[in-house]
Amino acid sequence: MRKKEDFYESAQKLFQPTFGNRPMQYIGRDGVIEQFMAGLKEPVGSRNRCTLFLGQRGMGKTALLLELNDRAQKEGYVVARVTAHEGMPKAIIEQLQLNGSKYFDDEKKKLSGVTAGALGFSFGLTFSEAAERQYGFRSKMSLLCDKLAEKGKGALILIDEVRTSTAMREVAAAYQELIGDRKDIAIAMAGLPYSISNLLNDSVLTFLNRAVKVELGPLSTNLIRAYYERAFKSIKIKVSDDILDRAALSTRGFPYLMQLIGYYMIQYTPKDGVVTDEIMDKAKKAALADMDDNVFKPILNSLSDNDKVFLKALAHCGEPATTSRLQSKLGRKGPAIQPYRKRLIEAGVIESPRRGELVFAVPYLSEYLQNMD
Repeated sequence: MRKKEDFYESAQKLFQPTFGNRPMQYIGRDGVIEQFMAGLKEPVGSRNRCTLFLGQRGMGKTALLLELNDRAQKEGYVVARVTAHEGMPKAIIEQLQLNGSKYFDDEKKKLSGVTAGALGFSFGLTFSEAAERQYGFRSKMSLLCDKLAEKGKGALILIDEVRTSTAMREVAAAYQELIGDRKDIAIAMAGLPYSISNLLNDSVLTFLNRAVKVELGPLSTNLIRAYYERAFKSIKIKVSDDILDRAALSTRGFPYLMQLIGYYMIQYTPKDGVVTDEIMDKAKKAALADMDDNVFKPILNSLSDNDKVFLKALAHCGEPATTSRLQSKLGRKGPAIQPYRKRLIEAGVIESPRRGELVFAVPYLSEYLQNMD
């Protein structure tokens, strides 16, 4: 019989239930990862070198970028991983310089005079004063790509939480020009579906319509069940088929919830290593409590009181909720609810699977809102 501490260590190794963290193993995303990595081996300019990952909160977008970051480095790419913001172009430059500097440790002597100005660098990946002062993002990226190529390295840009902005236009336009100049560069971006849609409709960014688009939807509960079975068996925890079914279905295909439920099932397993229905209930309750604190409350705190009224009405309509039923519940006509509908879809809180229907984009949010009454 093992010590209780052994189960805690096993939970930490098999599951990583931190929002936005990287899991020990990717479930149902292997093909997506392999497709992008294969694209890095294709000629410069291949559409597989430019990928857009779209998915709602908790679908593993950030974790996926973290995995691509590590794998690309092993394949000889210097990576700049950033979250979209107005200072993004400068952050990308700094990340490439920082992460690529280790390949230039042999260049200890500082260049000077005309040579430094001509090359654009004073030493390593540090720009000369003239280059720093005179060149913009596009030119600096070109210089960095050329310098990295001297060491057989390419550049990869990973952008999380993308949205249309001046900075995004600058980065995307520069990428398009660098591809035209045959620079060894690739880019992967992740964001909410509505944000990606706006990005593709921007007049400056229309070339992104040629990029590979990958929708990260809920995971198959069959895949989750299979992973649970392997994980528990690997540490000799006994879980019945019925409880495995319950655990997988309780996740509703939500990657973050899959991590939470698996983690707590192991934590609450007694020394005899047998998971009972009571333990499963306790694990699910603890997982949903974490969802309350880490997902539901942050979502609702960012919304207006009127948005919350809209969501509570939607929660009591059942899913999918028809527009007519929602209007009746709110006591408002169609045009009056459109601003809330649009804003909440943009925020990734709800989605419209079919015309005239609305559902919650985050599992268990409906139940959470109903319990607030």
